[in-house]
Amino acid sequence: MNMLRAFEAAARHESVTLAAQELHVTQSAVSHQIKALEAWLGVALVQRNGRGLGLTAEGAAYFPSLQSAFDQMASATARVQRQPRKNALSVNSMASLSAEWLIPQLASFCAEVPGVDVQLATTVHFTDFDPAAYDVSIRCFTDPELAALRQRAPWRSIQFGPFLPNILTPVCSPQLLRGGMPLATPEDLQNHTLLHSRSTALVWQDWLSAAGLPQLQAKHVVTFDHAHLAVQAAVQGMGIALGNPLQLQAELDSGLLHIPFPDLKLSDRTNYWIMAPQAAQNPHAVAFCEWLQRNGVNKPAV
Repeated sequence: MNMLRAFEAAARHESVTLAAQELHVTQSAVSHQIKALEAWLGVALVQRNGRGLGLTAEGAAYFPSLQSAFDQMASATARVQRQPRKNALSVNSMASLSAEWLIPQLASFCAEVPGVDVQLATTVHFTDFDPAAYDVSIRCFTDPELAALRQRAPWRSIQFGPFLPNILTPVCSPQLLRGGMPLATPEDLQNHTLLHSRSTALVWQDWLSAAGLPQLQAKHVVTFDHAHLAVQAAVQGMGIALGNPLQLQAELDSGLLHIPFPDLKLSDRTNYWIMAPQAAQNPHAVAFCEWLQRNGVNKPAV
């Protein structure tokens, strides 16, 4: 199964790097699984295409059926697992958004819709998930990622809507700025510790590239499992993390965090609510999505 999943993800993304990020394994692990699958089948499935990944004729013929099989297994599993309860609302969200934004505001929804039993599950799966497995899922997509997902069979009857831009900018503790090491320009980041997360492994490189510093190397790097843990380390003065000001308003207002470069933001992703087809008849699910719309910010601040 690991071999099949590695090949399916690599073929879908046309990239070993993106497949590794989705599956939360190393690039070498994905390559090893694909090679093992090719050895088992006795045919070549992929071929290098510059910096990307191409499919051989056999791989191109194999991929659609394999992708469809994964979709069918996910849907079948969801049907067996789901045991609807009266007044229950199942919500699935990424860990960092849950910790920084959703949980601090969830009490207001429960007060607005009394009697609902919210079942919140967090996950590390970014795009590889079944949208019908929960009443409402929350995910963060670029426009091309969302367009690609909407072509897949399980997504064709899904309702969704944007509610919170994913704006990423460096954040740090004010006490870090009093440590004697300047942080006046993005170039000064090379003298500091950058706080990374495995769940968003490429975002620092994306931000540095957008800032015109793709080759910048930090003095030190500390890596955590999730982005909100990197932000908490930044609160403690350990270094500089990437965070969404819309999710960290309390920390910014209280002075626990500071934004050193407020004009430099990476904003190519948006958080969406995703409502499963069967949940459209659940008034609690509909109310929750409406609540997200009201409490979110549909457009980035100018």
